[in-house]
Amino acid sequence: MSEILSPCIKICHKDSNGLCFGCRRTGEEIGKWSKYTDEERKEIIAKTYHRSNVPGETPPGNFLR
Repeated sequence: MSEILSPCIKICHKDSNGLCFGCRRTGEEIGKWSKYTDEERKEIIAKTYHRSNVPGETPPGNFLR
């Protein structure tokens, strides 16, 4: 059985709504990732494709260009 890996890309900073700039997961989704089933992980990853960070905000170090 293959495990659905974390979508983390090591840009671990959240916007003012608590959404990670790197993976677009919420703090709760990040914290509970290891407890989710593969099906739940697939659902979370699908949700991240429809999320965006707060307009005008960038992570420290200005990773986004």
